[in-house]
Amino acid sequence: MLKKLTLVAGFGAGYVLGAKAGKERYAEIEAKFRQTAGMPAVQDATASVKQAATSLADTAKTTVTEKAQAVSDKVSEKTTPTAEPVIDLGAPVGATTGATRAAPMAGAAPSATAPDVPRP
Repeated sequence: MLKKLTLVAGFGAGYVLGAKAGKERYAEIEAKFRQTAGMPAVQDATASVKQAATSLADTAKTTVTEKAQAVSDKVSEKTTPTAEPVIDLGAPVGATTGATRAAPMAGAAPSATAPDVPRP
């Protein structure tokens, strides 16, 4: 239903904006729009769509908040250090015990700051 209303509204707006029939035709279209918009059925439909959109937005907000909290909880559970060493890719070579840099990818130009590493 929402897609149909959007289609009709888009068609109407496009027709009005693109019409070259003059002021009389524009006045007719505007009067018909006001007449249609004033109908109780249209006002009820508009209120229903507005209420559904508000409800959907509230549901989306709640879902996103819950998912974000779940991710935050998982991240905070992993505060214990791991046995694997952490490699800081921005640290100079040899800054940490056993840290090494990998050779550049095939076809990549060597960096001015990276040491030359022999390729196997």
